[in-house]
Amino acid sequence: MMRIHERLLVIAVALGLLTGNASIRVDIFEIAGYSHLTPHWAPIWSWEHPVPGWSGIQPGSMVERHALISALTGVEGVGSCCIEGVNRDGLAMHVCFAPGTPQWYVDYISHLIFGDFFPAYDIGARWSATSYGGTGSQGNPIRLRWSFVPDGTLVPGISGGSAPSNLIASMNSKFGGNTTLWQNQFRNSFARWAQLAGIQYTEVSDDGAAFPDSPGSTSRGDVRIGGRNLDGAGGVLAFNYLPNVGDMVIDTSEGWQSSSGTYRFLRNTVMHEHGHGLGLLHVLPTNGTKLMEPYLNTNFDGPQDDDIRGAQRLYGDPLEVNNTAPTATPVDLTNTNLVVLNTVSLDRTTDVDFYRLTVPPSRKITITVTPIGSTYTVGGQDGNPPQTSINTRAIQNLQLELRAPNGSAVLASATANDTGVAEQIANFVLYPAGGNFYVRVFSGSGSTNDVQRYELRLQTTTLPTGDIDGNGCVDDADLLAILFNFGGSDPRYDLNGDSIVDDADLLTVLFNFGNGC
Repeated sequence: MMRIHERLLVIAVALGLLTGNASIRVDIFEIAGYSHLTPHWAPIWSWEHPVPGWSGIQPGSMVERHALISALTGVEGVGSCCIEGVNRDGLAMHVCFAPGTPQWYVDYISHLIFGDFFPAYDIGARWSATSYGGTGSQGNPIRLRWSFVPDGTLVPGISGGSAPSNLIASMNSKFGGNTTLWQNQFRNSFARWAQLAGIQYTEVSDDGAAFPDSPGSTSRGDVRIGGRNLDGAGGVLAFNYLPNVGDMVIDTSEGWQSSSGTYRFLRNTVMHEHGHGLGLLHVLPTNGTKLMEPYLNTNFDGPQDDDIRGAQRLYGDPLEVNNTAPTATPVDLTNTNLVVLNTVSLDRTTDVDFYRLTVPPSRKITITVTPIGSTYTVGGQDGNPPQTSINTRAIQNLQLELRAPNGSAVLASATANDTGVAEQIANFVLYPAGGNFYVRVFSGSGSTNDVQRYELRLQTTTLPTGDIDGNGCVDDADLLAILFNFGGSDPRYDLNGDSIVDDADLLTVLFNFGNGC
């Protein structure tokens, strides 16, 4: 059987024959026993020079080339994966193909361009600046504008040549003239990323400036979307530039009008490509568990655990920045007794999350922080690097505090359990007058400096008015508590919140004596 580099040489010869160009050159160099193609650009293979005749390829011709290459190499489905590289303009870009390429080829090309995959989500450069200005450091949230380029705007293809974008006309035709329907699938895709990470999106019009060389502004998106025929149906689906460009080109020859799974083929393609536009790279193995695998997946909807962790590592969770009491996330428990937050995380061991609770009078509260995630296999399917299992529920040792209305005094804490185990403050009786209280989630000893997603569950129970000790009964214990603290200002016994324990509080207990007993 041919070795990998011998197969790739055959591919080079085959493409030379197909294009009528015998001088096409593929650079080979040896690293650690492998033969690698120099990644000058990366639609499918990396070439020293552009291949004549690839601009404006007819839909059938690329398929015929793939078929001949497959026949010569014994490899079926060549051209059906996603790879990344740097084009000749120095812009990092990503190309996504329909499923079908054999795993050894996906692994090889990915290794050739990027080296070994990391043992979990793989992140590249984050957005350092957008049309809104600088974005700060890793873990800080960002704001992005996005837009559809007008038809006629020149957009590049996989071979480097430009052609007018026909995204709008093509999609209108596929969707029976319903512009809103197909554009909503893009909007829904961005909205899903916004629900999962610290990213805010604003759709704007587009002035048709040069693509992809024009930075975002109020007149065009930071992320711009165009479309054209790339290689006909079934080959290249789309490609995307990495930050700080982030632009996307869709192959308008694909069947994007498929409504299966609420247009999941279109949405998962857009969400995958924009994942690269956020700085996420590919991860292995390709076992249908992660959006950012080299193959397009439609057996699930949108970003999965690993994808979410990658985005939150770059931009924090959707509630950033809430790392101090003054910037705490507000949580109103006035008209509900239960709030559950489950898209949040600590993106590093120094990350801290504050929540400001607004609670009505006569309540006790149970606060639970539970690590969430999954256990999955990561690594190269060819054994390089070896596949390992990661448990994303056990990354950081979550800790919990309940703080007083001043945001600093600790009323209760939960820090006893180990990494991967929930912490809980149970049935804590809040100040009887109610008000604002703070919850602080932070990392304890034994933590790994990586993203820990978690669920925060806040549940209150209503107590009888005058029930100071929270046993559900206004009784002698409550009366004695008032008498022993009479004239003081301890908020635990100040039933009406006037900053003094006085006659009004005593009368409240007396008038409600026996309630709940």
